Amino acid sequence: MTPHAIRVATACAVLAVSVYAAACGKKGPPLAPFVLIPAPVNTIAASRIGDDVFVTLTVPSANIDASLPVDIATIEVFGYTGRVAPTPARWTELGEIVATIPIATPPVDDDGMPIVPVSVTPGGARPGAAVTILDALTPDELVQGPVAPVDPQFAPLPLPPPVPGATLPSMPPLPTVLQRFYIAIPFSQSGRPGPPGMQAGLVLTRLPDRPSEIRASYTQDGVSLNWEPSGGLLGFLLDSPLAPEPLPFDAVAAPALGPPQPVDASVPPGPTTYSVYRMMAPDPLALAPPGVPEGPPAQVTPPMPLNPVPLTTVSMTDEPAFGRPRCYTVRARRGAVMSESSPPACLTPIDVFPPMAPVGLAAVPSEGGISLIWEPNADLDLAGYLVLRLEAGDATLRQLTDVPIGETRYCDTSVQPGTRYTYSVVAIDTQLPLPNVSAQSAAVEETSR
Repeated sequence: MTPHAIRVATACAVLAVSVYAAACGKKGPPLAPFVLIPAPVNTIAASRIGDDVFVTLTVPSANIDASLPVDIATIEVFGYTGRVAPTPARWTELGEIVATIPIATPPVDDDGMPIVPVSVTPGGARPGAAVTILDALTPDELVQGPVAPVDPQFAPLPLPPPVPGATLPSMPPLPTVLQRFYIAIPFSQSGRPGPPGMQAGLVLTRLPDRPSEIRASYTQDGVSLNWEPSGGLLGFLLDSPLAPEPLPFDAVAAPALGPPQPVDASVPPGPTTYSVYRMMAPDPLALAPPGVPEGPPAQVTPPMPLNPVPLTTVSMTDEPAFGRPRCYTVRARRGAVMSESSPPACLTPIDVFPPMAPVGLAAVPSEGGISLIWEPNADLDLAGYLVLRLEAGDATLRQLTDVPIGETRYCDTSVQPGTRYTYSVVAIDTQLPLPNVSAQSAAVEETSR
């Protein structure tokens, strides 16, 4: 073996021993298993309609360490009634579960990255989606909830004796009105809870009086709704105070005596306004689009009023939509608090209103016939026109066209030369099974050639 070959073999042997020694070194401490925990629910809001509270939250789309895909199986929504909310560590002890929202497992690609899902995933709400649940308040949820006992070892120490001339800082007073608080806690597939997130709350003020009666009637132009004001006549007078009378020029306003009276915080401030709600029967002619998935469990939709802006009046008009049963209810609003709904007023508008009579009918004789022309009707439910004719020997006008015609012209070719005829036109609508027929147009007379 040459000296060069001996040096190469020696170097390789030393490298192999070094690699083996490095591979066979001491083992380090065992690493803890990597546990995925969903991020907290930090987007949550609550709104109250009567004794129904709608809580809307956004499902976390990542884990607490921002890793993907999110490991989340369910979200538990807790509710609590009190003057102050429980501490984060006491929510599961003092609060009550008002809803459990199942979460669908997000689809992932071959690399484990989440695929953008459709708006609704079968089996539950999708990560990143907004979900609304309903908490129907019971009498037990309108009173103070359980209060955490104070541990004696954490009892407050007695205050030292006051120092003459010194002022102690005043503690802020506790709220005097009960509130309803909500928090949502996510749970992973293995059942590990995520950290508590933001809280939502609303003041449990006294509800306004609901409107006692709603009256519904309809005409060709729409449905007219009228209702009694919230609180009756007294409530109307309280919401519509008289303007102050001007003082005489030599009168001086008397100063207010005593401190101002406290405001009852349990009564919502502001004037009373109204929202109208409509519940219609499904349209039998409307077909549901195929392939629309159902919403996730526990998902609800808050009722939407007909009026986008609260009404200051006690009346409203709605579209007729003949033939479809519907019911109307009204809720009173003071501030951000809405009353219970009024008793429903139900009706089914029936189209008994005929179209307008055609106008502008004119007749022009021609070779072999008489041509008629008239102005088109503006009725939205117009089905067509019928032409009527009276000739010598007839007592009344007779229908000349077997079926309604859509055009505003017609040529009568079944005439006898030198005979005088009288014509009129009527309009009919699309009402079934019997259409409504308008009054006759003004009659015209013409003699055929």
